[in-house]
Amino acid sequence: MLKKIRYLLFLTIGIFIFNWVYKFFAGPESIILILENKFKLFYVVLAHLPTLFFDSVAWLAFMTKRRLSLINTFIITWIAQTSGKFFPTGNITGEFVRVYLAKKSGQKMIYASSTVLADLVVATFSLFLIGFLSLFYILSTTSNGLVNNGGIYFMLSLMLIFLACLVFFLIIRKRLISSFIKNFPKIFRFTFKRSTIFKFLRLDYSLFRLSFENVKIIKALFFRLLGWVAGAIEIYIFLIIIGVEATLLDVILIESVTSVIKSLAFFIPAGLGVQEFAFVFIGEFVGFSGIISFSIAMGRRLREILVGLPALLAWYLIFRNKISAFN
Repeated sequence: MLKKIRYLLFLTIGIFIFNWVYKFFAGPESIILILENKFKLFYVVLAHLPTLFFDSVAWLAFMTKRRLSLINTFIITWIAQTSGKFFPTGNITGEFVRVYLAKKSGQKMIYASSTVLADLVVATFSLFLIGFLSLFYILSTTSNGLVNNGGIYFMLSLMLIFLACLVFFLIIRKRLISSFIKNFPKIFRFTFKRSTIFKFLRLDYSLFRLSFENVKIIKALFFRLLGWVAGAIEIYIFLIIIGVEATLLDVILIESVTSVIKSLAFFIPAGLGVQEFAFVFIGEFVGFSGIISFSIAMGRRLREILVGLPALLAWYLIFRNKISAFN
């Protein structure tokens, strides 16, 4: 009951923010602009395929034994990223889905969990890296515009992402999970079964070993960065559809800043309102009007729906065992 109330509260906050952005930044005009080009929007769906591909290959880079096929990894990533957009825990929900479907495809739980968590750490660091480079560029081209336009949210988000990367690193390299179990055994004995405690220890050791696989980490980081660039190209293609000129640097800034700001509001379902605010904030910085910026935000929402609905259907069919996508 408490979870439902919390979900509804955060959803209400998101709706309020969305409504404010919609009214303040010429939402109706943006919708009209999109509707005028509605028959070309399928290109945005096709443009998302490279992003899914690079994200899938990044996860695949951590797999050696019990390696999934590329198509299976692609389908799991597709479903997981969709699920992560409709729950208040955001990407974390998607990671649980990835673990579940990887296990369903034949991997052991510990192996699936360790590769997913390792990929999550790399994805978080890649977001920080591209966000930091974007911040450096913004600060080098303007003196106070970032702060005056609400950029404090971007810098705060970037700082929290860096702290998350640091915490992840310390937990894995210092084997803090094992240390905590050994130093406070009674807490775990009363909370978890003996078999579950062993799973925690094995997961901790598996992540520790993966943290020294430098080739895998670099390869995964490379493909994750390509995934961010591919996401930016999605925006570039959408701008072409609505007849707006932009540079690759413009869309990379838009993609990175919106992703960083949205990560701070992971508790709001699908980042509703926050994502739109982020698009308008950075869109105006690169020189787009409020109408164009909000159109980009609406274009991203439409892409999430058009890509996500088939993913949810596939997820349902897999749960119902009506298809065997992972044989």
